[in-house]
Amino acid sequence: MTDREEYEFRKKAIFDGMSKRGQERILRIGYQNWDPFEEPKDPRERIFGAASLKAGALVQEYFETVAHKEESVAVRKELFELCRGLIQKESRASVIVDFCAWLRGKTESSDL
Repeated sequence: MTDREEYEFRKKAIFDGMSKRGQERILRIGYQNWDPFEEPKDPRERIFGAASLKAGALVQEYFETVAHKEESVAVRKELFELCRGLIQKESRASVIVDFCAWLRGKTESSDL
């Protein structure tokens, strides 16, 4: 048996051993795209990665330069997540920024 055949055999065995709900989740992302042997992401990367360090510095700089320092833990966390998402070019972050710009234009042109 070749390595590829062994890989596919083990992958199918894992898939067959899963619950129906788990199998449906895999089928939604695509069985071909699913890699059950993929290494898990290192959680320290989220905290100490280059994007996180840059986002933390930018949020800190923002709070040092703005006049209204509403610096709650929740606000800081949300700004950090948004900033990190923008640095990593996540679509979620881009949509939030686009929505904020759209909403600002809408509120400036009319009374909401």
